Amino acid sequence: MGAGGRVLGGALIAFEFLTPLRLRRVQSYDDRTFAEALGWYPFIGLLIGGVLVLADRGLSRLLPPGPTAALLVALLALVSGGLHLDGVADTADGMAVQGDRAKRLGVMSEGNTGPAGVMALVLVLLAEWAALAALPGGERAAALLIAPTLARWTVVPVGVLFLPARPRGLGHALAQGMWPLAAPLATAIGVIAAFALFGGPGLVLVLIAGIAAMLLAGAAARLLDGVTGDVFGACIEVSQVVVWMALVAAGTHGWIVPTFGA
Repeated sequence: MGAGGRVLGGALIAFEFLTPLRLRRVQSYDDRTFAEALGWYPFIGLLIGGVLVLADRGLSRLLPPGPTAALLVALLALVSGGLHLDGVADTADGMAVQGDRAKRLGVMSEGNTGPAGVMALVLVLLAEWAALAALPGGERAAALLIAPTLARWTVVPVGVLFLPARPRGLGHALAQGMWPLAAPLATAIGVIAAFALFGGPGLVLVLIAGIAAMLLAGAAARLLDGVTGDVFGACIEVSQVVVWMALVAAGTHGWIVPTFGA
């Protein structure tokens, strides 16, 4: 397969990894092929945002903001297969463990959700619901599109700045294919989407998403000596909420205006 075909093939890999939908039989990939697909993560986020926009327009005609937001939170969990929420729970459980790095990583790999994981999930989902319920109507569609897009772009700064905590696994795999194409492609998609939806101020949203993800990744990396696939997932989920919260604040005070309405 040529370079062009390999790049486009990465879009399908990203789609099948970041959503529960399968367009072909389950396949396995070497680490580099799988990692190169991260260049398309923001594009898949944009597609997910499009699903949210369509659902929101239908639901908002039938329900008030609170129930509409609750159903959007549920839909987002479904279309992402709960992948990033699982990362939130596992990362919280690992960081809450009193012990050395090996013990923390062991807890994260077990897959059982403990008290810290449950608390983290409740807080993230509550913040997500509150943000979606409060999004102003004028910027709602653009906000639903951009937050999933930029959240999935944050894999790039986290993968570039932090070493993998394990010699194998998702965190290690993603680190293998950042360059020369995946990181620039993902960044281009994220930046273009932010600028197209919000103009120049949209670039501030890129910065906000990156900072939120790096703060969480930095806290995890200090305890784990690196990042794992769960940490990547947690960074995606948390940065998504932070972008929505930022848009609620900015929209309330008139600091940012989308290039198109709801």
